[in-house]
Amino acid sequence: MTAPDLRTTVERLEADGDLLRIDDRLGVEEPFAVAGEAARVSGPALCFTDVPGTGRLVSGVRGGPDQTVERSRLPWRRCATALGLDADASYGSLLRVVRKAGTTPSAVEETSLRAERTARDVTALALPVSTPTSPSLVTDGIVSTSVDGRTRWAPVRGVVEGRTALRLSVPERFADAAGDSPVALALGVPTAATLATHLRATGARPWRDREAPAIAAALGASNVAAVDGGQVPADAEVVVEGAATREESPPPDEPARWECTVPTATLSVSATRVSTRPDPLLPCVPLGAPLADDVHVTSVVESVQLSSRVNGYWGVSPVEWVWLPVEAGLGLCLVASELLYAGFEWQLANTLFSFSSSFDKIVILDADSSVENLARALDDMWVKAHPSHDWHFSDPAAPAATAPHYRGDGETGSRLYVNAAWDPQWDEEYIAPRVAFETMYPQEIQEGVRERWESFGFETVESGGGE
Repeated sequence: MTAPDLRTTVERLEADGDLLRIDDRLGVEEPFAVAGEAARVSGPALCFTDVPGTGRLVSGVRGGPDQTVERSRLPWRRCATALGLDADASYGSLLRVVRKAGTTPSAVEETSLRAERTARDVTALALPVSTPTSPSLVTDGIVSTSVDGRTRWAPVRGVVEGRTALRLSVPERFADAAGDSPVALALGVPTAATLATHLRATGARPWRDREAPAIAAALGASNVAAVDGGQVPADAEVVVEGAATREESPPPDEPARWECTVPTATLSVSATRVSTRPDPLLPCVPLGAPLADDVHVTSVVESVQLSSRVNGYWGVSPVEWVWLPVEAGLGLCLVASELLYAGFEWQLANTLFSFSSSFDKIVILDADSSVENLARALDDMWVKAHPSHDWHFSDPAAPAATAPHYRGDGETGSRLYVNAAWDPQWDEEYIAPRVAFETMYPQEIQEGVRERWESFGFETVESGGGE
């Protein structure tokens, strides 16, 4: 499997009718506002072709629709497309591909950088503008350095503070390892490289045993190019090389969601070289906007690493899937699992809480629950769980969850887990059948409805095992 670069991903989304080009001339701040509104209303990915500065801006390339309303597309569809998977790939397929990247041997191939050296001026790039101080915003890229001959990558968020000056937030472990070594900032990289940096930053096995370039290669983005600061994806749209020093004050503006999951540090970078591809594509992520790209990427990474960790914890693999829906701001964790024995749900919830601090609510579902149907999963909280027996609050002394916006004071509180799965000790006859079209009506009525469905003007949509 070969993962496409960013511009190929954009072309595929456009061919699929899931990307809108905006050719009107826009000001420096307008693309950011439009991208935020598009993410909020589950709009298509956007490409702004006429913006101040060198290049074009894209947003929503890794985003997805809101599952709490009726949509025909899945929230991870664009991530799957960006990894070279079928656009209709199931969540299970995406899970397997990302999990396998932590263990699959893969060769990193060194080639030439496709970007060419240009003027040493970062402000000339068409980066979105952050208000009110109006620095250009750096998002959705990776930062690279070379330590003891090995290249390390990490996610990055920051601002441009002058023609050759940037201030970047990076994972603390990356900043400690980089020391005074040169760094390289790569923007407009393949999604495989972005996911690799996030997976490596979590520090979870199996990904922590490999460097991010090897993880990206296993995901299909194997081509790298040598620059000052180690190696960067050869297909990167923009590469900024420079010297870095530690700084106390973090970049202004809303933190990216990944910064809620790992300790961070700040680097001040003095650019010595800027390289760009012709008419480069630059990411424009409206930080703080619901359903924005950074929330989706963090959701996929947190979900995959939690699924991998709990399935190796008991020596068996009872968990079908783990999902942190972006609609809940990553404050809710859904897990579909077999309940191995009485009290297993309590152990499972506590294990998940110990592996991640991003959420403070867990809902445990039956193993055959569908991740594609968020409404049904949430409905199980009321249908299968009794509020006085199956809703369990901890003492109000738990650390505050780091991802949700509703807990910004850092105070302790309660955690909640809901057991919304049927008791495994119940006989089958005590479990009521799920009410659905296929179970409510006789066969002849179902066939009659199906025959006349389209004549009524309705579309047939496949979802959750029914129509």
